Amino acid sequence: MNDQQPSEAKAIEGTVVEAAPKVAPASGTSAIVLRADQDEFDHKQLSTLALLSPGLSAAPRGHLAMFFHYCVRTGLDPFARQIYMIGRTNWKAEKDPDEPEKTWTIQTGIDGFRTVAHRAAAKAGEAISYEDTVYYDSEGKAHEVWLSKAYPTAVKVTVLRGAARFPFIAKWDEFAPTYYDAKSGTYVVAKMWRQMPAHMLRKCGEAGSLRMAAPQDLSGVYADEEMEHVDAEAVAGVAEDAAQRLRAAAGLEGADQDGKGGGTADEPAEDPADKQEQAERKPAPKKRTKPRQQPEPEPDQAEEAPAPRKRAAPRKRTAPDKDSAAS
Repeated sequence: MNDQQPSEAKAIEGTVVEAAPKVAPASGTSAIVLRADQDEFDHKQLSTLALLSPGLSAAPRGHLAMFFHYCVRTGLDPFARQIYMIGRTNWKAEKDPDEPEKTWTIQTGIDGFRTVAHRAAAKAGEAISYEDTVYYDSEGKAHEVWLSKAYPTAVKVTVLRGAARFPFIAKWDEFAPTYYDAKSGTYVVAKMWRQMPAHMLRKCGEAGSLRMAAPQDLSGVYADEEMEHVDAEAVAGVAEDAAQRLRAAAGLEGADQDGKGGGTADEPAEDPADKQEQAERKPAPKKRTKPRQQPEPEPDQAEEAPAPRKRAAPRKRTAPDKDSAAS
């Protein structure tokens, strides 16, 4: 016992990178495994995580510390991709300076959710079980099995932990991701959600129910299926901002790039304006010609005005009077 204590002390006193190879042969673990004596990722662990998730190398240290905390708390292995942190570009940051440039989310698959929930229940001497899943159509009718080709409107999943029930209802409109299809010019549902709509929506319901059953272990962690609609919104937001910048640069704020009138919200407001401008420009010369025609008679009136002066000429006829007086 006395011989082992100094070796453990050296592992703690040394750097994290140097301590890993010394502890690994004795315990049978690898050099990147999370150890009980560390409080953050070491250099080797960060290098390995950067290979699995390239964007993770740009994560702030505070977010990495939070990710390390969730790995320890849930007991999931980040190097086996049981849990990971994803950074998404925040397209709202361009308009709002208070918004962060990136938002970081800790995610795991549904299997990770199940592992954590069962482990937490086992520690408390309880067990995790499920009630039958209930599917709902657009009219609110319940179905034990979803056989329709249409998308389910909602799915209800109820997790049982001991004597407690944790029901969660996942709605299609809230979780199903939609992306803009340039070929069709419309928004379409993501591929996996089109192929397995009931299965994907059920995962969202199960993740929400398990999070309620094990809040201390799963709060702040999200299933991949729960975050797909966030990715779709981010892509749509970036695309809309880029389209607006291109239209503004081209001087066509309300027109589409294709010029086919796809912008239903902008073009109807601009077309009437353009027509009005054209209508005002075309009759404008006509209105100007009218005043030119009207003043034309004015010179005639001006010429007629001196006519009375010419009529004064008969005053010269007084000459015959003189002749008559001479005679």
